[in-house]
Amino acid sequence: MSKRPIDDQMMKDYERGKELYETKIKPLVDPQEKGKLLVLDITTEDYVIGRDLGYITKELLDLHPDAILHTVRIGHPTVYKIPRLR
Repeated sequence: MSKRPIDDQMMKDYERGKELYETKIKPLVDPQEKGKLLVLDITTEDYVIGRDLGYITKELLDLHPDAILHTVRIGHPTVYKIPRLR
């Protein structure tokens, strides 16, 4: 499986999603949601919160098929932690 190279647009979309989450969405999210996943459409600023990434992604894409998605784990710096292999 080959990796898709990260291009300038992908980086701009990532930065936009990060900015939207930090400035507009994060203040609205209940602290009891910590640990859940949040999928954000950076175009419409709609978002869905849940525990199952596949389900909430589908839910958002059903609403906005052309969504540009940004995902965060609420209260954590990354969506997933990859264990270090030795």
